[in-house]
Amino acid sequence: MTTDVLDEMRRQDEWLNIQENSFSTKKIGQYFRNCKPLSAQDVDGWRGRKHVGWLFTDADSALQELLRTHLILQNILGDFLAEHLDDIAGGRMSALEKANTSLLPIVIDSLWRRCAARLGVAEVRSDVATFFMLQYTNFIQFGVESDEATRCAQVIQLLAAA
Repeated sequence: MTTDVLDEMRRQDEWLNIQENSFSTKKIGQYFRNCKPLSAQDVDGWRGRKHVGWLFTDADSALQELLRTHLILQNILGDFLAEHLDDIAGGRMSALEKANTSLLPIVIDSLWRRCAARLGVAEVRSDVATFFMLQYTNFIQFGVESDEATRCAQVIQLLAAA
Protein backbone atom coordinates (compact mmCIF):
# COMPACT_ATOMS: atom_id res chain seq x y z
CA MET A 1 0.00 0.00 0.00
CA THR A 2 1.15 3.48 -0.78
CA THR A 3 1.08 6.34 1.69
CA ASP A 4 -1.74 7.98 -0.27
CA VAL A 5 -3.90 4.84 -0.07
CA LEU A 6 -3.27 4.58 3.68
CA ASP A 7 -4.09 8.25 4.18
CA GLU A 8 -7.33 7.82 2.25
CA MET A 9 -8.25 4.75 4.33
CA ARG A 10 -7.63 6.69 7.57
CA ARG A 11 -10.13 9.37 6.51
CA GLN A 12 -12.98 6.88 6.02
CA ASP A 13 -15.70 6.61 8.65
CA GLU A 14 -15.18 2.87 9.09
CA TRP A 15 -11.54 3.32 10.09
CA LEU A 16 -12.32 6.31 12.30
CA ASN A 17 -14.91 4.20 14.15
CA ILE A 18 -12.43 1.34 14.57
CA GLN A 19 -9.76 3.74 15.81
CA GLU A 20 -12.18 5.36 18.25
CA ASN A 21 -13.71 2.14 19.59
CA SER A 22 -11.06 -0.58 19.34
CA PHE A 23 -8.18 1.66 20.38
CA SER A 24 -10.01 3.78 22.95
CA THR A 25 -8.42 4.85 26.22
CA LYS A 26 -10.92 2.56 27.97
CA LYS A 27 -9.69 -0.51 26.04
CA ILE A 28 -6.07 0.53 26.52
CA GLY A 29 -6.68 0.86 30.25
CA GLN A 30 -8.33 -2.57 30.36
CA TYR A 31 -5.34 -4.09 28.59
CA PHE A 32 -2.81 -2.63 31.01
CA ARG A 33 -4.88 -3.38 34.13
CA ASN A 34 -5.25 -7.02 33.01
CA CYS A 35 -1.57 -7.63 32.21
CA LYS A 36 0.12 -10.31 34.22
CA PRO A 37 1.36 -8.75 37.47
CA LEU A 38 4.96 -9.80 36.89
CA SER A 39 5.00 -9.53 33.11
CA ALA A 40 8.30 -8.88 31.38
CA GLN A 41 9.42 -5.28 31.41
CA ASP A 42 10.03 -3.51 28.13
CA VAL A 43 13.31 -2.02 26.94
CA ASP A 44 12.80 1.10 29.03
CA GLY A 45 12.00 -0.82 32.20
CA TRP A 46 8.22 -0.25 32.12
CA ARG A 47 5.86 -2.95 33.35
CA GLY A 48 2.29 -2.75 32.07
CA ARG A 49 0.27 -3.47 35.19
CA LYS A 50 2.70 -2.06 37.72
CA HIS A 51 3.75 1.17 36.00
CA VAL A 52 1.13 1.99 33.37
CA GLY A 53 -2.20 0.44 34.40
CA TRP A 54 -2.82 2.98 37.13
CA LEU A 55 -2.40 5.85 34.63
CA PHE A 56 -5.71 4.74 33.10
CA THR A 57 -7.68 4.45 36.34
CA ASP A 58 -8.25 8.12 37.11
CA ALA A 59 -9.99 10.84 35.15
CA ASP A 60 -6.84 12.35 33.62
CA SER A 61 -8.21 12.04 30.10
CA ALA A 62 -5.69 14.51 28.65
CA LEU A 63 -2.72 12.35 29.71
CA GLN A 64 -4.49 9.17 28.60
CA GLU A 65 -5.19 10.65 25.18
CA LEU A 66 -1.55 11.71 24.83
CA LEU A 67 -0.38 8.18 25.67
CA ARG A 68 -2.92 6.73 23.24
CA THR A 69 -2.01 9.09 20.40
CA HIS A 70 1.77 9.27 20.74
CA LEU A 71 2.74 5.88 22.14
CA ILE A 72 0.10 3.37 21.04
CA LEU A 73 -1.67 4.55 17.88
CA GLN A 74 1.63 5.28 16.14
CA ASN A 75 2.23 1.51 16.18
CA ILE A 76 -1.03 1.01 14.30
CA LEU A 77 -0.74 4.00 11.98
CA GLY A 78 3.02 3.78 11.36
CA ASP A 79 3.51 7.43 12.28
CA PHE A 80 7.09 7.25 13.53
CA LEU A 81 9.75 9.89 13.37
CA ALA A 82 12.31 8.62 10.89
CA GLU A 83 15.21 8.93 13.34
CA HIS A 84 13.35 6.78 15.91
CA LEU A 85 11.84 4.19 13.57
CA ASP A 86 14.17 1.37 14.62
CA ASP A 87 13.93 2.17 18.33
CA ILE A 88 10.18 2.57 18.57
CA ALA A 89 8.89 0.04 16.06
CA GLY A 90 11.48 -2.57 16.82
CA GLY A 91 12.92 -3.85 20.00
CA ARG A 92 16.20 -4.45 21.74
CA MET A 93 17.73 -7.75 20.69
CA SER A 94 20.30 -9.71 22.60
CA ALA A 95 21.54 -13.28 22.52
CA LEU A 96 22.15 -15.74 25.30
CA GLU A 97 24.55 -18.61 24.90
CA LYS A 98 22.94 -21.92 25.83
CA ALA A 99 24.78 -24.83 27.48
CA ASN A 100 25.30 -26.51 24.11
CA THR A 101 26.97 -23.27 22.84
CA SER A 102 24.06 -22.44 20.53
CA LEU A 103 22.58 -18.96 20.73
CA LEU A 104 19.10 -18.07 21.93
CA PRO A 105 17.93 -14.74 20.49
CA ILE A 106 15.78 -12.60 22.79
CA VAL A 107 13.85 -9.55 21.65
CA ILE A 108 12.55 -7.17 24.29
CA ASP A 109 9.94 -4.98 22.69
CA SER A 110 7.97 -1.97 23.83
CA LEU A 111 4.92 -2.49 26.05
CA TRP A 112 3.22 0.22 23.99
CA ARG A 113 3.72 -1.89 20.87
CA ARG A 114 2.45 -5.01 22.66
CA CYS A 115 -0.68 -3.08 23.65
CA ALA A 116 -1.28 -1.90 20.07
CA ALA A 117 -0.74 -5.43 18.75
CA ARG A 118 -3.12 -6.99 21.28
CA LEU A 119 -5.87 -4.46 20.55
CA GLY A 120 -5.31 -4.86 16.79
CA VAL A 121 -5.58 -8.64 17.02
CA ALA A 122 -8.76 -8.32 19.09
CA GLU A 123 -10.24 -6.13 16.35
CA VAL A 124 -9.68 -8.66 13.54
CA ARG A 125 -9.86 -11.96 15.45
CA SER A 126 -13.48 -12.82 14.64
CA ASP A 127 -13.11 -11.84 10.97
CA VAL A 128 -10.00 -14.02 10.58
CA ALA A 129 -11.63 -16.99 12.31
CA THR A 130 -14.74 -16.62 10.13
CA PHE A 131 -12.61 -16.46 6.97
CA PHE A 132 -10.71 -19.64 7.82
CA MET A 133 -13.83 -21.53 8.91
CA LEU A 134 -15.51 -20.68 5.60
CA GLN A 135 -12.41 -21.61 3.56
CA TYR A 136 -11.51 -24.93 5.22
CA THR A 137 -14.01 -27.50 6.44
CA ASN A 138 -11.50 -28.99 8.89
CA PHE A 139 -10.35 -25.71 10.43
CA ILE A 140 -9.83 -25.88 14.21
CA GLN A 141 -8.92 -22.76 16.14
CA PHE A 142 -6.53 -23.12 19.07
CA GLY A 143 -5.98 -19.44 19.85
CA VAL A 144 -8.54 -19.38 22.66
CA GLU A 145 -6.88 -22.17 24.60
CA SER A 146 -4.43 -21.38 27.37
CA ASP A 147 -1.84 -23.73 25.87
CA GLU A 148 -2.46 -23.96 22.14
CA ALA A 149 0.59 -26.08 21.36
CA THR A 150 -0.36 -28.81 23.83
CA ARG A 151 -3.95 -28.87 22.57
CA CYS A 152 -2.77 -29.12 18.97
CA ALA A 153 -0.41 -31.98 19.85
CA GLN A 154 -3.25 -33.83 21.60
CA VAL A 155 -5.52 -33.51 18.56
CA ILE A 156 -2.75 -34.73 16.26
CA GLN A 157 -2.13 -37.73 18.51
CA LEU A 158 -5.85 -38.56 18.48
CA LEU A 159 -5.96 -38.32 14.69
CA ALA A 160 -2.82 -40.47 14.34
CA ALA A 161 -4.29 -43.15 16.62
CA ALA A 162 -7.56 -43.29 14.65
